[in-house]
Amino acid sequence: MSPTAWARTTGAAGRRRLLTAAMAALLVAACGSTNTTSSGGGGGNIKTDSAGHVSYGVLSCFTGPLAVLGQAMLQGSQVAQKVINDAGGVLGKPLDLSHADTQCDEADAVPAVHQLLASNNASGIIGPETQEIAAVSPIISAARILTEFQGGSTAFDKNANQYLWRDSPSDSQLGVAMALYAQKKGYKSAALLFSSDIAQQTIPKPIRATWEKFGNTIVSDVTVAPGQTSYRTQVQNIINAHPDVIFTQLDPQTAAVMFQNFKELNNLAIPIVGTDVTSGDDYLKAITYPIAHDHLISVFGTNATGAAADNFAKAFAAQNGPTAQPIAGANYAYDAVISLALAMDKAGTTDGPAVIASMKQVTDPPGTPCDAYADCLKGIKGGSKIKMDGSSGDLIFNQYNNVFGPYGAFQADATTGKEAQVQLLSATDLAAATP
Repeated sequence: MSPTAWARTTGAAGRRRLLTAAMAALLVAACGSTNTTSSGGGGGNIKTDSAGHVSYGVLSCFTGPLAVLGQAMLQGSQVAQKVINDAGGVLGKPLDLSHADTQCDEADAVPAVHQLLASNNASGIIGPETQEIAAVSPIISAARILTEFQGGSTAFDKNANQYLWRDSPSDSQLGVAMALYAQKKGYKSAALLFSSDIAQQTIPKPIRATWEKFGNTIVSDVTVAPGQTSYRTQVQNIINAHPDVIFTQLDPQTAAVMFQNFKELNNLAIPIVGTDVTSGDDYLKAITYPIAHDHLISVFGTNATGAAADNFAKAFAAQNGPTAQPIAGANYAYDAVISLALAMDKAGTTDGPAVIASMKQVTDPPGTPCDAYADCLKGIKGGSKIKMDGSSGDLIFNQYNNVFGPYGAFQADATTGKEAQVQLLSATDLAAATP
């Protein structure tokens, strides 16, 4: 779940505290002396931590209202770490993971990434989300470190930074998927209900464009400031416009108030279609599981069916217990760690430019399909061109280092909050619907 891609609710205060790229470069220079290298297979260099292990950093929110983003990213990364180490590690060395808290804020993200690069000597970064990426990408790029981030911003649809890779779908695809689901339900008029936060404003545009391509209408477009104690005026305006459906994304606290206002004014009579953010357990608990079940459909990137998805599920259960469920978006982080490790195995080094040159050599066709790290590694060692299958979908990077995949519409269980897929929105359908 693009997740990853959940990250669209940062505050303006953090953005005002953003360090300049020049200051970031100084941080990189300061951390350069801590690197340790050893001769790697294939004649390259392998940067290792103090224990002689290859280290990746997980960079995300681990505190605050969006801490679930970091939890999902770390959870998926840890499952991948065990799978990799059980198969012999990266470049024959154990894989270590460290993590640092960005608080989903640009200013806090700068010392966090500095910590991972300097103190933990990370040779790859998993994360962060959209709102921090502008702050950390100059630092990571200057350090020649590849990062696989999970964020939906359409600003990266034509990304030109060779060190920046996104293994979760763009919001442009999410918006198309939301509109497509509502179209398939037969709705004709819609309301847009989104937060005023700038990171959320990338989503309504593709929804509107797709919705109007279908010949449908937007009858209400409401933007709200988060954290208010009442939204009755805005809710009444939406009700008065008589939409068939409401497209939305709000933070959990704002959503709790908003849903209560709708319940008071029209008993939640209008169906609501939300983004991946609305599938998070914190969001579902905020509005309550029964209300989510009866009135909300969440749309997000869905697991592909097949061996790769099954492998992730089995590895997750082995590590977390047979009754545990992965947090939405954990599969994206799992795929990020696996693909980065395979690229290093292919390159024979942790050196950034060489790893970049190897990424598509292990993910994109043509190549022998493989769905488990051990099998993919065996193919690389045997000299085969491989094509890794992802647990989150067909992991094929385009010229902008972005991937595409299927989406699903999900409904929460009224008792447990567990989400079940109620409709599949295929990549073919999404391509046809895209304006």
